[in-house]
Amino acid sequence: MRLGEKPMSVDQQSSEKQKDAKKAWIQKMIRSAKLHHKLCPFYDRKKRLCFLKLGERCPFDGRFENCSIFIGFLDRRYDEIVSAGKPLPIDFEDPLVQFGVS
Repeated sequence: MRLGEKPMSVDQQSSEKQKDAKKAWIQKMIRSAKLHHKLCPFYDRKKRLCFLKLGERCPFDGRFENCSIFIGFLDRRYDEIVSAGKPLPIDFEDPLVQFGVS
């Protein structure tokens, strides 16, 4: 705690740890996806469409490092996996990441 800062409650600390874990997992999945794919796996090269946006044109031309749509997809997958009580995947190619919990 720094000088002049108010102490955080237990709820704030746990929510910050959860957000940090989520961010770390999302970054790990992006790095893993880069190993397996040159362009976004949800990008149609011929038509230049994004499958995550259901047929709309991809604003990033298939680059997914800073794509808010791809990060939002991973964010939703993280919430689904954690709420189902499943262990978090280590690799992007894991079926839990690709197809979700079912």
